[in-house]
Amino acid sequence: MVVSRLSLYLALPILLLAIWPSDEPAQRWILAPLLGVLWLGQFAASHQWQKSSRWLLIPTALVTLAIISSFLIAENWLSVDVWQGWLNELPGNWDLFHSRPPILSLSVVFGLMLNVLLLSRLGLGSPILLLLIAMGSSWLSYRSLTPPPEYASSMVGIPLPILASLWLLWFAQCLVLFPTLRCYWRRIVLPLMVGGSIALLAMISWQEQRQTDNQRLYGLAANEGNDIATRLASETASHLEAMRRFTSFWNMMGHVPTRSEWEQQAKRYHDDFSYFRNIAFIDLDGTVIRVYPMRDNQSVLGVNLYASDPAAREALDRPLVYGIEGQTGIIDFLQGGRGVISYLPVRDAVDGTLRGAVGMVVSVDNLLNSLLAQIDNQDRAVTLSGGDRLYFHYGPLGNLADWRYQQTVNVGTDRLTLSVKPSLHWLESNRDRLPDITLVFGILLAYLLHMVLYIYRRLTHQHHLANRTNVSLREEIRERERLQQEIEWIARHDELTQLPNRRELLRWMDTHRDPLPLALLICDIDHFKNVNDHFGHLEGDRHLKTIAQSCRLPVEQAGGMFARYGGEEFVACLPHCDRKTAGEIAETLCRAVADSGLVQPDGEPVTLSIGVSVTDTLPIQRDRVFQAADDSLYRAKQNGRNRVVLADAI
Repeated sequence: MVVSRLSLYLALPILLLAIWPSDEPAQRWILAPLLGVLWLGQFAASHQWQKSSRWLLIPTALVTLAIISSFLIAENWLSVDVWQGWLNELPGNWDLFHSRPPILSLSVVFGLMLNVLLLSRLGLGSPILLLLIAMGSSWLSYRSLTPPPEYASSMVGIPLPILASLWLLWFAQCLVLFPTLRCYWRRIVLPLMVGGSIALLAMISWQEQRQTDNQRLYGLAANEGNDIATRLASETASHLEAMRRFTSFWNMMGHVPTRSEWEQQAKRYHDDFSYFRNIAFIDLDGTVIRVYPMRDNQSVLGVNLYASDPAAREALDRPLVYGIEGQTGIIDFLQGGRGVISYLPVRDAVDGTLRGAVGMVVSVDNLLNSLLAQIDNQDRAVTLSGGDRLYFHYGPLGNLADWRYQQTVNVGTDRLTLSVKPSLHWLESNRDRLPDITLVFGILLAYLLHMVLYIYRRLTHQHHLANRTNVSLREEIRERERLQQEIEWIARHDELTQLPNRRELLRWMDTHRDPLPLALLICDIDHFKNVNDHFGHLEGDRHLKTIAQSCRLPVEQAGGMFARYGGEEFVACLPHCDRKTAGEIAETLCRAVADSGLVQPDGEPVTLSIGVSVTDTLPIQRDRVFQAADDSLYRAKQNGRNRVVLADAI
């Protein structure tokens, strides 16, 4: 717990360091407040202030989900312009691309908030949350410490202080959960492996889909660049072909055009190609003697090009000296501006004599502006450069992507680089939402699958425990029943002889309501004290058990009960037994004992003295019956033992 709080306390100064500089709003302006509230909520939870923690974290978690939803909602539902419009209401220069943190960082922050709200409980999925946070933070660490991927269409890394704060907050939460994990790790290993595998697949799929989407966006920019280059080449070929027709007209004229003739013919071509700066006629000396239009071009009329622009001498010699077409690279015009000049020779159609050249002055700015005006997409910067010089720029100057598409194009005799760099607004508007949907729902699926497996394993474990408890309970019930039966049996029987005891005998007599005539035999072992004194109590006990087994069978065969009444006395109760039968059974018992092989200390067989009483009247007076049998037993003892004495009828 001490280490956990130390990690929590270390996260705060690092987090404050992340927002210390003051510059334009960036993603840290959103991440830092979210993490600040998370820190306060986690601090409150560590001090058991759960209510304060919930009040802080629940609204903040909802705000985090709202920002995450901006990545998932389709452009035609809620466009980037709407999100940007809301940001524009805030003070400062908020830009959606730079101020909105990466979706994975927001997911990590939301996971940390959710884990605090769930009180780091094992049964609510804290282990899988911490695993998902670790996986997301690892990917963020990799992207924050390495260069961004090629053609990135969104933010992929976060500032290092914020990254360090995330790891410290995660570490503090792990330490809180560690004691529980140490006790129940076997229960969550399999769900964690399955959930982690699903999350890993989701992150890999997200990364592959995002890379594919980046390539798609680059392909769109490349197609646009190729389209511009194709249009440039096509337009160049078109106006060259048109000027060749224009030149062939003057070849057939056979003389230097007059001003009116020149203006009349040049106007039609100039109107067709609005990016022409002018169309001029140059005589054999290199002097411009005709130009159209005159407006903004009067300064070049009468100028000797050889003298004014020595760099164009080679291009000018080709038509005026060698009679072939000549062309410059991009040059600065005498009247201002930049562009390319093409020279086409004019010769007499009859004798082939050179009469001069037609100069076609093409403004690069006007040419490319006219081409780009035909393309719908305006959210990109198009540049034309060569070496260290920038010749043309079209589109926004700021908020552009970090990458560009480049293609080499021919402009006159120069080979220049045509670059297309998309704007951040275009990237945000055209980026595919599917990768982010894959990431969010993949993480959600990993969490839910972990919870399903964990609950299933927990229920299975509880089911096994319940089964074992039921088996143990059934065994305990059976044992209790056995013990109860044993206790009940012991309560009704003599443990030594296994015969019913006095209580069972009396209960048995009460249950037989119509036993008349009823005979009661009280049997006493003669001189049993001498047996105990001489042979010991163990031998005495053996005598008692042997006598009990010898006498039990005759009584039970007669339908009666033979019970131990106490000490060396036994009682036989015989329902439906008259005096004669009772006497016969008593004699049988005496013989059975005499024939049992038991002997007294003097070597004589052990004998019984039996007192018998019989009653044939209702209600049975149990005390009188016992008293009569006991009196008969007493007389048998007085008369010499080893005999049966019957009492008078009761």
